[in-house]
Amino acid sequence: MIYFIVEGQTDKELIKNILTPKIEKTDFEFLGLKGIDSVKKTIENLEELGLSQNLYFAIVDADTSFSNRNKEMGELTKTNKVPFYIFPNHKDNGDLETLLLSHVNEENEIIKCFDAYKTCVKKDIDNKAKLYAYTTLEHDKRPEQYIEELDIGTEFDHLKQKLQPLFEGIE
Repeated sequence: MIYFIVEGQTDKELIKNILTPKIEKTDFEFLGLKGIDSVKKTIENLEELGLSQNLYFAIVDADTSFSNRNKEMGELTKTNKVPFYIFPNHKDNGDLETLLLSHVNEENEIIKCFDAYKTCVKKDIDNKAKLYAYTTLEHDKRPEQYIEELDIGTEFDHLKQKLQPLFEGIE
């Protein structure tokens, strides 16, 4: 069994989309799903959960500091050797929403309105809200539904390469 430890539903849907060709040939489940704290707790308690003999892969957001998150995850996974990937691209600050929004045309009317609204209210509104506004207003879908149908193409090749060792011998 392969377990993906992720922060939320959007991450889960992206991984399912990336792995579509392998889904029928592999048993996998998702753990965490309630933010970074649930990811940390899950990794720390793999043995207590009776899951220590399985394959794992953790995926988290860098948020405000890739460097800090990378160090934190390195220390957290030192003993149980859980491989991990940090959104948006395993090198920059940000999150999954940063990555997804980077592929939306900046001239999109919804994006322009959202940015104008942020300026008007003088608040730092996170990318989760921006992505939700974009997907619900432009595509009439929640972000998770939008990701289910997203054409992945080569956008996530770096993440796919990191996931590949989990599936060796399954093809």
